Formats: sequence, structure tokens, C-alpha cells
Amino acid sequence: MMKKSLIILVIILVSGYTTVNAQLKYTINESWHFIKGNAIQEINQFNLQRDKAKLVDIPHTWNIEDVVDEEEGFYRGAGWYTKEVRIPTSFSEKEVFLFFEGVATAAEVYINNTLARTHIGGFTRFVVPVSDFIKFDKATEFTTFNVTVKADNSENEDWPALRADFTFFGGIYRDVNLIVTEKVHFDIVDDASNGVFITTPNVSAESGDINLKVNIKNDDTSTKKVKLVTKVYSPNEELVQEKTTSLKLVAGISNEFNLELNPVLNPQLWSPETPNLYKVVCELYDAKTNQKLDESANPLGFRWFTFDVDKGFFLNGKYLKLIGTNRHQDYKDISNAVPDHVHVEDILRMKAMGSNFLRIAHYPQDPIILEMCDRLGIITTVETPIIDTVTESEAFAQNCLSAQLEMIRQNYNHPSLIIWAYMNEVILHPKFTDNKERYEIYTKYIKDLAQKIEDLTRAEDPYRYTMIPNHNSLERYSKAGLTDIPMIVGWNIYNGWYGGSYELLPEKIEEIHAAIKKPMIITEYGAGVDPRLHTLYPMRFDFTHEYAVEYHKYYLEYFAKNDFIAGVNVWNYADFNSEGRIDAVQSINNKGLVGLDRKPKDVFFYYQASLLKEPFVAIATKTWGQRTYIEDQEGLGISTMPVQVFSNQQEIELLLNGKSLGVKPVIDKIAIFEVPFVNGLNKLVAKTTNGTYLEDFSEIRINVLPISLKNFPASGISINVGDRRFFYDDKIDHAWMFDRAYTPGSWGHIGGKPYVRPDKNMQQPYGAKQTIKGTFNDPIYQTQLVGIDQYRFDVSAGVYEITLHFAELEGTKAKHLPYDLTEETKQESKITNRTFSVTVNDKKIIDKIDLLGQYGEYRAVKIKTELSVKLGDPLIVNFKKIVGEPVLNAIEIYKRL
Repeated sequence: MMKKSLIILVIILVSGYTTVNAQLKYTINESWHFIKGNAIQEINQFNLQRDKAKLVDIPHTWNIEDVVDEEEGFYRGAGWYTKEVRIPTSFSEKEVFLFFEGVATAAEVYINNTLARTHIGGFTRFVVPVSDFIKFDKATEFTTFNVTVKADNSENEDWPALRADFTFFGGIYRDVNLIVTEKVHFDIVDDASNGVFITTPNVSAESGDINLKVNIKNDDTSTKKVKLVTKVYSPNEELVQEKTTSLKLVAGISNEFNLELNPVLNPQLWSPETPNLYKVVCELYDAKTNQKLDESANPLGFRWFTFDVDKGFFLNGKYLKLIGTNRHQDYKDISNAVPDHVHVEDILRMKAMGSNFLRIAHYPQDPIILEMCDRLGIITTVETPIIDTVTESEAFAQNCLSAQLEMIRQNYNHPSLIIWAYMNEVILHPKFTDNKERYEIYTKYIKDLAQKIEDLTRAEDPYRYTMIPNHNSLERYSKAGLTDIPMIVGWNIYNGWYGGSYELLPEKIEEIHAAIKKPMIITEYGAGVDPRLHTLYPMRFDFTHEYAVEYHKYYLEYFAKNDFIAGVNVWNYADFNSEGRIDAVQSINNKGLVGLDRKPKDVFFYYQASLLKEPFVAIATKTWGQRTYIEDQEGLGISTMPVQVFSNQQEIELLLNGKSLGVKPVIDKIAIFEVPFVNGLNKLVAKTTNGTYLEDFSEIRINVLPISLKNFPASGISINVGDRRFFYDDKIDHAWMFDRAYTPGSWGHIGGKPYVRPDKNMQQPYGAKQTIKGTFNDPIYQTQLVGIDQYRFDVSAGVYEITLHFAELEGTKAKHLPYDLTEETKQESKITNRTFSVTVNDKKIIDKIDLLGQYGEYRAVKIKTELSVKLGDPLIVNFKKIVGEPVLNAIEIYKRL
């Protein structure tokens, strides 16, 4: 009785993980033993060291910490996982599989210490048949077998992607499933598809065709006769039609069948506004016993679409501008080992932004992404990770083709998916540029490989479009012949960020449109935003919210006016890990509309105001955190600053601490108010005035700094020297104000100029963008005043604590960003010999500091001192030049007594 109860319990537990399929499927994510290290070369070595393994759960990556530390590089190599799996012995009469949703980048899977499967490609799924490796003991109710997986994210010239502006995390970072089927089942081994491929070759408002290709595997030893029952359900779950087909299955192989169903009349069409999903359910039955053998359920969306080189994109016969984002799959503090909830929330947030278009870049992502896009009505494109450069080897080519084939077959039935893409910016950094003849051989190889991928894609799926996304170099891709191959040409364009002004965008776009007579999608455009930086003076490459809004506003307005631009994808939906990045936030590409933690930036609210049809209003100050600014007039205690309110309404009223600041018109989705902030908490409410009640609320702490320091502020003074940006340290809730020149009776710097790096092609208007060691508050140290004479504070008598912040920004290690999409990348750097002393009110605090010699380049140096100031005396920090020019990066002052 006890054994029977246990079996029932097991069935109940695993049935909780089943899908709509008749096959049994559940995760085995928990309690894997893991060891990282290249010292273990093969499975016997691993088994000998298993006692040193630590316990981990899947999803898992070994690169969570080393991609965000201050050291260059991250671990790329092998990691070993092992787990004992317990299944009912009755499964001996069935087929047992392991289904891996993602192992990066290559995998070896061992069952009971025997190699069962290898797989190359970290972004597509694969299936391992395991029944033949298991020894079932019929005398026991349960059988245990061992699974060992070697995951490897090493740099391998035959494994795409080779190089890219994102981190190649290693590990089993998506679910691992156990699947159990009958001997006769839909073929899931074939490229990890589900064995059913649906097409709708002819769709109109009056009728929709349905064709099926079905692959059924017969793992029995004899021929089998089966019935295939195909049912089509409407979006409201009504049975639309049913068809039964008798089939004869040859033993030991996958049997392929093509079926045509009756057209569905007056279909409910799928679109972003009405994402109507039908469902096709295929059921397999034994012809003799009528036993149900397997089931496969797939989404079906009736839609038709076309791209036109001059008129743009049409869905179901109607013009539609495709506007959305790109997406990477990682998340703050967990890297790419993310739970389904994160994926779901991302797609929900994209829909809430008003997006109707998603480029899944630069690789296939978790299965739930496309499922959510189907349900919510977001049109998608997905691509294989062939990026930046290629290897001229047969193995590399085969791995590219395999990745494309797996991607297509695994995602075939999603109505949201309309484009298969490959080869992103594949000659951004081409080889052999110093040898014209060799370069032409290299680019011909790329073109030939592209043609093979294109031919494979069109043969597998003649009903969708193909696309190659290129970086901003029309001549380079045209000359290589890559613009001739795909059906759509994508362009990654960053005018106004990496180079030049955003006002050069129309000229560039129209040049491409005139030269390439193919449909156009702007597959990338964007501007970096450090979530902690704001400014009153936006300028290119300052990483502020304000410049990003300005940049995106120009781009979006231009795109909206030109129908021939079929679609646009912001780079990126969210900030993402890129270990080689040296921007304001180290190791992070921060062009996201939301942060790595998914907190919206100002530009996200701008897109909501621009794209949403329902009434919308949002106050920009939600991203301020806390802000320090100087008062308007001496003794007034008020700091007036502009506040942007994003809305799709005609006008907005803004209230500060319950008092109306009046009504402003919304011009191009933005209303701007001059807000007189008081010291402390300020409560803002933005309201619509057109009878449709809608409001947004924000609460912001403002530290109003006095012009006169007779009454020194209790919050102290923190100044980002040589900068024109507000900086907010979100880790300790600390606001920094930008620099100002000294005025009598007040405070500020005397002498010096903001640091501007002398290298060619450096994008930032001032300061450096090199990673600063010893801090995560890089913007504090990336700017400085060079040649400063004094920093003066006309304070009252008392005891003051002064903290001086330094960093040497001129050294030997400055490097050009690899993914700067400008044509010229050469730069110069020099070593600066700099020695100076610092006194405070004639008291020597620092004697002959040599930042480069004592601390090294790009390292945060913080020196704190305390000083008593007498009545009537100012507090003056003096910088004495010895060799080179004195510098100061930031200064803090607190009154202690």
C-alpha cells in the first residue's frame, strides 16, 4: 500500500510540470553539483573531484561576479555539472529524453559516464535521448541514473559568436527538462523542435489556409499504424475543425507527412491591436488500441504581411510603422541565469511602452519570449549570433548553418515572428584591411557563407523575410555584396552618439534609401544613459537622461515622417552586461530605455507618451533620486530647475507641494515647467486638464545649497569638479552638484579648465570615459579641473572636514571602445608627469603628490582632512604646481563643529 501511494505522489508531483502535451515534461533544475575549472579535462577527472563540488540550482552561470568586477576579462572555460535523476522503472517501456533550453557555449552530456550528446551553440535548445544509456532494474519501482554536463564558454574560433558587445556568460543558464514519451511520438530530437510545423500560405479577411508538416518518430522495432487527429480551436477555445488521418510509420526513423486542412473562413486576424491566437492540437493514437500516444499543441495566427522599399510595412493590408526595441537577456546581479518571471515582465513592459516590434538580438532567447509576443501582439525578428567577424573554416560555417536551422525549427510556429536574421555588423572589424587582395578573399567568404544561410532559410521557411543588420557603412557592405543577399537590409545607426550630430541622420538614411532598393529597418539606434546622471546642459556623449531624450526625440520624429523606414528598434530595451565596456558605468552598455534592474529612465516615459494611444502622463523627476543645487538668490532658499512632464495630452497642470504652478502646453510630447524647489522633500503632481482624470506623482529630495555659507548646510557640500552634470550615488543616497566658479562671499573654484582628453575621435565633450579603479562612482573621477589654483569657501568659523578626490586621467592604457560605430578608430595617448602639493589655509595636507607614480592611472584617490577655521577667515584649498598641472576631481566639505 505504501509503495502504491508513493507512485501516486510521484505522478501528482510531476504532473504539475506537464504542458498541454500528452508527453510528460518537468524540470530537473535543483541540486546539481558544480565545479569550475579548465584543469578538469575529462569526466573521470571530474568524478575524482566531485567531493569538492558545490551545490547549485539551474539556471546557473559562473560569471555573475567577474563580469562586473574591476579586473579586465572574465572566466571563459569549462564548468562541470552532475546530478542523480530518479525516475519510475515503468519508464523502461517508454522513451526518456533530456531537454536543455540553453547551455553556453558548447556542451558535452554524459549519461552514466558515457558521452550521449555534444552540442555547439549557447542560445538554441537541444535534446538528448537517454533511454539507451539507462539500466532499468525491473525488480525495483525506481531507477536512478547520473547526468553529467560539461559546459564551456571558451574562446573558440569555430564557435559563433566570436566577438561582440555583450558578455558571453557560461553555464547551464536555462531550464533542464526531463521528457518522457511513448515509443511513438512527435519527433523532438530533430533540432529540438516539437515535430509540427504550421504554415498559412494564403490568408485574407475572408479565408485562411492551414498546412502542416508533421514529423513522427517510431522508436519501436516494428511498423506502426497510427491515427493523427488534428483539431483547430478559435481564440475563444471553440473547435473550428477536426481532421483524422491514418498513417503508417516505418520503424526506427522519423516519418514526415504533409497535411492540408480546410481553410478557416472569416478568420479572426492576428495583429498588435488584436493578437487573436488560434490553437492547433495534433493528437497521435494507436490505430488498433486507440491508445493516445502523444500530443502537440501550437499557436496559430492568421495574418499576412509585406514590406515595400518605398511604402514600408503592411500587416493584413494596412500600413503599420514598426517601432520597438532590441533586447538582451541578462538582469542585474543574476546575469543571464534569469527566471521566467523576468522574461515575462520584460515583454509586458514593452507592451506598456507602446512597442509593437521587438528585435531579439543577437541570439535566440528563452522560449517564453516569443510565446509572450504571440499573446500580447508584438511583432518580432530573431537572429543567430554571427557578429562582428567570422572564421574561414568549414567548422565555423557548419556551426553557423546549424544554429540557423535550429533557430528556425524551434521557433517556426510563432505568428509574432516575421523575420529571420543573421550576420549582425559582420564586417565592423574586418580582418586583412592592410592587404587588399586578402581582404577581398575574406569578404567573398563572408558573402558565400551569407548566401548559404540565406538559401537554407528560404528553403526551410519561404513565408517569412530574411535580414542582415549592418553598421553605418553603406560602402563597405555594398562592396562586399552583403546588401544583395537578404530580403531586408537592417542598419545600425548612431549619428549624434558615436559621431557627429543627430541632425546628420536624414542625410545618412536618405543616402542608403537611394542606393539600396530593398526594404529598410533601422535595427539599432540609441544613446547611453547612466541612470545616476542628469544635467541642465545636455550634450552628446554626456550619458545624461536629458541628452538621451533630446536624441530619441529627434530620431523618433524623423522616423515617423518617413514611411519607407519600415521599422525601427531602439538599442536597447534594457541596459546589459558587456564586460569590455569602459563607459560611465563599467562593464555595462547603458543605452537601455530601462536599467539593468529594469527601472525606467526618462526616455522610457518619452516613448510611452509618443507611442501609447490611451492617455498618459509621467514626471521626469522620478529618476532624480536626490539632487543638490544652489539657491536662486541669496537667502531665498529656493532652487528653480526645469522639470519635464511627458504626455500625449494637449496640456498639463503641475502642482508643487499642493500649490499649482499653472498649466503648460504639451509640445512634441513634453511640457516643461520651471519649478521653485524648496529644501527637503518636494511633492509634484502632474494632472490632465481635459476632463479625463489622469495624474502622476513624484517625490524628490532637494538639497538647496546657500550662496552664502554663513549658515553652513547640515547636509554638507559635494561637488563633482570639472563637470556640468548632477550625479546621484544610488548606493548610499548621496547627491553631488556640478562645479561652479568662485564668487565673492560664496564658494567655487579659482583657475583651471575642465579636462578634455586630447585623443582623436574621443566622443565625450569633456572628461574621460576610462574605467576608474577603486570605485563604482566613476563619473566623480572621470572629470577634473586641470591647472586649478584654489577651491574657496567663504565659511563661518568652525571645524570642517574636507575630502579631496583625485584620479590621473592621462596614462598609457586609454583604449578606444571596440563598438564605437565610427569609421576612424585610431587615437593617441601620452604620459603626463604631474606633481603638486595641497594646502588648506596654509596647512600642508598633501606634499608632492604624484598620482601616476604613487597610485597609477585611472585609480580613485580620496584624501580626507580636518581643519579649524577662525572667525572671519575663508576656507581655501590651495594647489601648488611642482611638475605639470595640479588637478582636482571632486571635493566634499562637512561642518563638524
